[in-house]
Amino acid sequence: MRTVLFSVLVMLLAIPGIASAFGYADANGNGTSIPGYNAVTMSLGGARAIGFGDALSILTNPADIYQIPGTRFTMSIGPGVINESFVDTTGNHDYNWIALANLSAAMKFQVSRELALGVGIARISDCSFEGRYFNRDNTSGDIIENIQLDSHGGLYESAAGFSWHPESWIIAGLSGGLRFGEASYDSTYEDMVHPENDTTISIGWDESEFCWHAGIMIPLSTSKIAISWASATDHYDARIAVGAMLYTGESKQGALGIEAEIVDPGDANNLEGRLIGQLYSSNSLTFRGALSIIDRSAEIESQGIGLSLGAGVVLGRITLNGAFSWCSITRESFAFSSYDPIDIKLSQSLLSFGLDWNL
Repeated sequence: MRTVLFSVLVMLLAIPGIASAFGYADANGNGTSIPGYNAVTMSLGGARAIGFGDALSILTNPADIYQIPGTRFTMSIGPGVINESFVDTTGNHDYNWIALANLSAAMKFQVSRELALGVGIARISDCSFEGRYFNRDNTSGDIIENIQLDSHGGLYESAAGFSWHPESWIIAGLSGGLRFGEASYDSTYEDMVHPENDTTISIGWDESEFCWHAGIMIPLSTSKIAISWASATDHYDARIAVGAMLYTGESKQGALGIEAEIVDPGDANNLEGRLIGQLYSSNSLTFRGALSIIDRSAEIESQGIGLSLGAGVVLGRITLNGAFSWCSITRESFAFSSYDPIDIKLSQSLLSFGLDWNL
């Protein structure tokens, strides 16, 4: 019936400020925040404050780019598969869809002993959702209505900045640029009994706003402390992250770190915590991993856990990196075929492949 389609469209327009996660509700809000913009940061659970030196840190903690020597170029690409499942009065529903998750490139230049410059671009969020709902006649069981919702799009960010190492105990970084993108939502209603009621409606949004990042890193002999900040725009929440890293020794062959990130500080205060590690098994092979916890308590409460794994292989001046990231969240929320809050289970699986080139 047409009232069902109307309800779908009302929900599309009524929840633009929901905290980023994934699933039907979030595809219509800020979208899915991609946990890590390239293979290295994805294998570290999307760490934003602490890192091991990465040119793409210009988009998270610009202070981190100083840690890698020389001139570096990095790029990554990878898909994401999302699943949403729940049970309501009409039965069991299981939606699956695939999207481009990870796409990025960055370059870092060492200008002087104290100063490094960087520039980068990355896909930072995704609004993909594909759902179809059939309504059956209570007597015959025949399908009498077909409602379909497809959404696509997301946000990218480009920025340039610097990392400055004025003293041995501190590194500071600042970057700024453009956060841009768009999302489209196509809702189709098909009435099998009265075809004259068939309706197709398309809506969407686009964004192009200035954004900035700031970071500080305090390097110590066998440890470091870091903090980073990202500004907010219309479809992306501000976030602050604080972390610390402990190395196994002066050789820094292994490291263990912990990080806490607050998304939308002062308002939603959604928390993501990460335990990350890296191990150099040899001069040419590196393993990385992270365990994440998620606690969102704003308009839609949700809790989840994530696991990330990755590796890097050095081939001369080029390092090949790969990563897999998995996350599962449960929450009481709205689903595509239900207009009352129900328990929803969601999972997200991401792959990323990239290279780092020491020029």
